[in-house]
Amino acid sequence: MAEGTSPSVKGTRPSVIRSPGVPPLMTVVLCCFSGFALLLPVSPQWALDGGADEFGAGLVTAVLMAMTVASQLCVKATLRKLGWARTFALGALLLGLPAPLQALSDNLWPILATTALRGAGFGIMTVCGATAVAALAPRGRQGAAIGVYGLSIALPQVVLTPAAPALVAAFALPAILACGILPVLAIPFTPALGRALDTHGDAPAPSTPDPSSPPTATAATLRRILMPVILLLLVTVAGGAILTFTPQFAGTPGAAAGALITFTATAAVTRWGCGVAADRISTRPLNFGLLLAACAGLVLVAWSVRSDPAVLPALLAGLLLLGAAYGGLQSVTLVQALNRAGTEHRHTTSVAWNIGFDAGTGLGSLLLGLAAQVATFSAGFLVMAVATAIAAALTLRPRGRSTTPPSPRRAAGTPDTKRDSLSDC
Repeated sequence: MAEGTSPSVKGTRPSVIRSPGVPPLMTVVLCCFSGFALLLPVSPQWALDGGADEFGAGLVTAVLMAMTVASQLCVKATLRKLGWARTFALGALLLGLPAPLQALSDNLWPILATTALRGAGFGIMTVCGATAVAALAPRGRQGAAIGVYGLSIALPQVVLTPAAPALVAAFALPAILACGILPVLAIPFTPALGRALDTHGDAPAPSTPDPSSPPTATAATLRRILMPVILLLLVTVAGGAILTFTPQFAGTPGAAAGALITFTATAAVTRWGCGVAADRISTRPLNFGLLLAACAGLVLVAWSVRSDPAVLPALLAGLLLLGAAYGGLQSVTLVQALNRAGTEHRHTTSVAWNIGFDAGTGLGSLLLGLAAQVATFSAGFLVMAVATAIAAALTLRPRGRSTTPPSPRRAAGTPDTKRDSLSDC
């Protein structure tokens, strides 16, 4: 059994897809992440076309993620004031409406300004989405629900992120940027999602006082989920670098599209599959295996990009391994963090996990852009490989005594699997 999960119940297991609130959540996620996935490689390219260097292009993604992190810290207060439905709608508007404005100028500063607004919307969507899927998951199916949620996030990246280089080659960049308004299509589905979460969710109601945890409880929760968040941050550093700069080092639009679809499709499959697996087995061996795959993939990518253009077979092989780790670790670390924290700290866990994800994505683009300026893309990927290898070694540490208090499920009779120690990476 996975960390903190209950034994499988005989008979038909509850359907994740048909659970109340899950269909509108998946629709909202698909719309919002479609706009995000399309512009993730396009906005940096728009900056490069306007005269920015590689560091400026990396700064576009870094600003997106920095504003995402900043807005994530405000989501709980926004939920109390606006409620679920209007908070989701606000996130969709902020993520979608600035995209056509960005198409008006390829100067770096307007791009950064509109990107910052989009980051604010993305921050709202990521925290609300992760909190919502945990609240709506059927009992005993949290990993499966997170896997399906992750698949809905990953599918737009599978289709749109790889297509972006070919679209840029075929159409005018401003027209593609304007298509980033796609998140606005999610707004009609937010009322149904809000009603489901008002029934099943655990966010503070708009009219109630703030039941925020005391600082000591929040600090204890963050200590319990520290290792999953660190592992997530490491793999998303690599993912952010790949998603931002593949069009620059792949050589041709066709090669870039092939490389990105290899990375994103593999990530989509493993994000779903590892979510399901996390309901059944310990997260410790899953983390170790996925980190080894990430390390091997980064080494292959580093070797492939030594030349210009990159050696395509080695690049694709590296991205296959790295994509498996990138998708799988997203689901495994979220399941692990939620199980360690307990349902009463679900919102804190969602914020911390999403900050790890988005900070890693922004750092990856910024650091690889800096590495390309002062050294090479290859050197940057090798440094990431070393960091990932160290993290994989740390997952083999002997497990210490558990510092996690019993969760409500355990108090209700769920067996303690003894997998909650801080060293159970």
